[in-house]
Amino acid sequence: MKLSRKRRRELRRLRNDAQELLEQQRVVLGHAGEVLQKAGRQAKHLSDEHLAPRVDETLEAVRPTVDRGVASARRAADNVRRFTAPFVASALARTISTLDELDNPKAAKQVRSFGERSGYLKKKRSAGGIVAIGLGVVAAAGVGYALWQAFRTDDELWVSPES
Repeated sequence: MKLSRKRRRELRRLRNDAQELLEQQRVVLGHAGEVLQKAGRQAKHLSDEHLAPRVDETLEAVRPTVDRGVASARRAADNVRRFTAPFVASALARTISTLDELDNPKAAKQVRSFGERSGYLKKKRSAGGIVAIGLGVVAAAGVGYALWQAFRTDDELWVSPES
């Protein structure tokens, strides 16, 4: 398509006007960005000077109420735990005995370990622990007997001489 000179000149002028307009818009957008940065800085300063102290005051005023609420919730949770612990322990023990009756020792062991970890069930004493307790009792009895022998009244070293 062939354009006349007049149309080419008009298109060139139009292109130059569009380039000039685009350059002006870039300058305007650059200034707008600078203004936004300054406004952001001012907003931050105003926030630090006026908003932050009010928020701190409000938090300090609300803190005792929140602390009382948290303490109340903890007490309620402790009461629920204390009240339900025997029921949960009983249910766990029944589950373990049922699993043992069904010849499912692996599942019973897992339920038992869960109950021991959570504190609802006490750990079973092993034979080694019972033997250790027995040896401790025997050792304590031996020490007691040795002390009794050392301090008994019919021993000649401890009897006071008669005058």
